[in-house]
Amino acid sequence: MERARATRAARRARTCYTGASVKPFSLFAPCAPGLEPLLLAELEELGVRNAEALPGGVAWAGHHGAIYRANLGLGLATQVRVRLGRFRASKLPELRRKARQLPWGPWVGEGGVDVRAVCKRSKLHHGGAVAERVAQAAAEAVGEVPIAEGATRVLVRIVENEVEVSVDTSGEPLHRRGYRLATAKAPLREDLARALLRVSGWDAESPLVDPMMGAGTIAIEAALLARRLPPGGRRRFAFEDTPGFDAPRYAKVRAELEAKTRPALPFPIHGSDRDAGALEAARANAERAGVLADLRLREASLSDAFAEVDGATALVTNPPWGARIGDGDALRDLYASLGELVRAREGLRLAFACGDPDLARAVGLPIRSALMTDAGGTKVRFFVGA
Repeated sequence: MERARATRAARRARTCYTGASVKPFSLFAPCAPGLEPLLLAELEELGVRNAEALPGGVAWAGHHGAIYRANLGLGLATQVRVRLGRFRASKLPELRRKARQLPWGPWVGEGGVDVRAVCKRSKLHHGGAVAERVAQAAAEAVGEVPIAEGATRVLVRIVENEVEVSVDTSGEPLHRRGYRLATAKAPLREDLARALLRVSGWDAESPLVDPMMGAGTIAIEAALLARRLPPGGRRRFAFEDTPGFDAPRYAKVRAELEAKTRPALPFPIHGSDRDAGALEAARANAERAGVLADLRLREASLSDAFAEVDGATALVTNPPWGARIGDGDALRDLYASLGELVRAREGLRLAFACGDPDLARAVGLPIRSALMTDAGGTKVRFFVGA
């Protein structure tokens, strides 16, 4: 009886699904801790007016075009999720029955689903069993499809018997833009580099310097920002493989975003590092990102970082800190030298990442903590000149 009902439901889903949605989707973009206000501002820059910053991310409503625009245009989010629904469940049969009623049609195709479940303070406490039942429900709703790793990723969160089911439309985390294949020592993740630039006060209309650039992430993200290039413009997304994918609409959204870009910068972004290997990595990454011509990269010590720089308004960098590199005395001397560079240049803005507030104060300049986030499981603060 139950199997017959499931078959009829699947047939109705296949018959009724047309690839369009009249009702807007409930969307959520998670981000690193502390980035929520910046992500909200970024969404508003993309034209979203109904967004709300929540702990862990930003929520809003939109159709397929909004999903495409967010995946392409957000540089601070880690994913874009569609919330399929919420309901209460305390037993596995109830979970399966209610999950089957969710609108799976636009999201689950021949590849099946890959369900990840988290359960907290609930009668349903076994994540594996929850994931299995939700996967079965999705298969019953759209027809017999294999349950496969790497298929449409479904995220289930159960807290105090309240079930929330979402689909990940991004695939690979959004900070993986596709350009950073070469790395240097202790790099800052792409979304965090962009957040540091956002809090720095840099106007994106004048030269910027990173004198300890490593693999070039800050300099590359600065060029992407200044040229208004979509951070996701050089990668694929999970939604491209779903039944509801609207290719003409996606092409239109891409064209709209690309129409707002600059073909080149009228000023350079400067990056330097004393490590020749880091310079090589930065050049390779910048070329993949399509911004190599906008950067001036060279091998140089910190003291020589401004030798070929004219008109810079901001110094933004991720210097060594904490357990990353070196001993305490050497690091304090390095930070003091960084402070001297800024002190010698009137009007130069300073922003840097550091996980050790005491070490950060070694720059010898008035600074304040603009943001605290998480980098690889370690708390890190973004300091700016006070």
